[in-house]
Parts: sequence; C-alpha cells; structure tokens
Amino acid sequence: MKFSTDTIVEKVTKDEILNRATEYDIYSYYMPTKFEIGKVVSSPFREDKNPSFGVFKSSKSGNLLFKDLATNEVGDCFKFVSLLFDLTFKETIDKVWNDIIANDLTATKQGTVIRDYYKNKKTIVSVKRKNFTKTDDEYWGQYEIDREKLKQFRVYPISSFWVNDKLSAFKYTHSSPMYAYKIFNSFKVYRPYSELKKDKWRSGCGQYDIQGWEQLPETGDTLIITKSLKDVMVLSLFNIPSIAPQGENTLLPQKAVNELKKRFKRLVMLYDYDDAGLQGVKKMQEEYGIDYVFIPKPYLELYGVKDISDHIKEFGVKKTKELIKDLL
Repeated sequence: MKFSTDTIVEKVTKDEILNRATEYDIYSYYMPTKFEIGKVVSSPFREDKNPSFGVFKSSKSGNLLFKDLATNEVGDCFKFVSLLFDLTFKETIDKVWNDIIANDLTATKQGTVIRDYYKNKKTIVSVKRKNFTKTDDEYWGQYEIDREKLKQFRVYPISSFWVNDKLSAFKYTHSSPMYAYKIFNSFKVYRPYSELKKDKWRSGCGQYDIQGWEQLPETGDTLIITKSLKDVMVLSLFNIPSIAPQGENTLLPQKAVNELKKRFKRLVMLYDYDDAGLQGVKKMQEEYGIDYVFIPKPYLELYGVKDISDHIKEFGVKKTKELIKDLL
C-alpha cells in the first residue's frame, strides 16, 4: 500500500521530532561547549564568566529542562533553541528539523554517549501472548466477535505486558482479561474491565497507526471512520469496511484521507453521540469535509447505547443490520 507509518510526515511537530531525536541531542547540537546533565556551565545566552546555566532532569515529567540561574528562565529544549536564536515557536520547530532530523545528525557534536534514561522516545509496548480461553469467548461473544475475527484483526489475549521494558503489574485473570491489538508494528493493550479509566489502555501507537487499515479491501463503495477497533470489527460482520484513528480527537493524516478518497466512493464518520464524539466529528468535518452520522441520541438516553458495539450487544445482529442500513 502507498500509505506507510514509516515514511509519512505531514506537519513537523515537537512529538515528531522527539520520535527521532532525544532532548539531549537537541541541547548538545546547539550548546557551544560540552556539558553534563545536572552540572552548571557558562550560559550560551551571553558572556558568562561565572557559570550560571544548567540542564537537569525534571523529577515530575522526566523531561530535560534548562535553567538560567541569572534570569530564572526555565524551559524545555525547544524553548532553549527559541531563546538562543530569537525565534518563534514555528521557526524553532523548523530549525531543529532542518538542522538535526533532515541531516540525520542525532549523534551529538561532542560525541557524548547518551544514557537511555535521558532519552525522550516513543513509548514501546511489548506483550506476552497466551492461548484463547472461554473467558475470551464470553467477552468478545457479547459483540458477536469470534476467534477468527479477532485473529483477522490481530487481537490476542495476553498474560502480561511491558512498557519501555518495564513489566506491568497487571496480569490476565478471569475477572480482568487483557488483550493486545497489533496495529502495523505497534501494540495497544486493552483491559476492558479496568475499574480506573486510566488503566484501561496502554499504547505504543501514534497518529499513523490507523486501526483497521491493514484489513481494508483495495476499493469499495462506503468506508466508515469510527472510533475504536471493536467497532471496526463489528462493522466488518456486515461486510462494511471501516477504520478508526487512535482517538476521537485524533485527525487522520492528510495523505491517508487522500488515498481513502481514491479507493472508496464515500467516506462517513460514525462517532459517539457525546462531547468527545461531537468534537471529533467537527474537527474532521472542518479539516476534510467528511460526512457524518450518529446513532440516534435516544439510544444513549434510554439504553446507554453509544456505539455500534453497544448496539449489537443490546439488540443483536438483525436490529443492528437494520440500524446500519438506516444510518447509511
């Protein structure tokens, strides 16, 4: 396929830069003298006979911040470059990209060895798979999704997982199963019965890891853009191709939308009828002019049904097929 998570870069952002370089790389490239984390050196902002500048690791965020002891100015590596060259934020981002990323100069000028814990890199999620059991059949069966469908979309039960090489304390149990979604070359962990929302997901996926993309047919009539891989799998039961970004407020990349418009006659969004869904639809509609539909609000108010997965669980296959026909 033309779309690739490895080669697409639409707009240069801080996150895109920090996926390819570390904060330490950026400081090192622009610092006029050698420096060490946590040690005070002469300020690069002025002639400084009494060293008054340092880069330290934040105890709260883990990011590398600078502090100018003479002015009490504090900030990240991008603010550092902005002050050093008197640039706007956009000019700063463009400069860092052109100087370091475009020229593949992530190795520092001084040749300093960068310790792993100084790196601000993309989250890496690793998993240990396990065999399917009755627990998995019962959970996914609520949505009419069987093992073959799960395998088609590369969804597997897992016994444990790691985030950046750190083993998670969460384990698979009958009352709290865990699943890994493999999307392109990244993993996303789903814990459906988590009591805390913040513990339901762990993800190593980014904007370009579009759920359901790898299972799309080459061409078709209508493509639905929905908000979760579970919804994508349910829609596939009715032979309706669909995809889902990583979140309702995550825009699809322009290049991906352009390709989809060539392959499918019509693109339609189907998000939740709630604040997040309404905001996501508005964002995508304004950016790309894509049509949208919602499951009628009374379903949410009367039955707590907010998406196509909830609908098939509550009303079954036949009525869900009728609803989809009405929506489209």
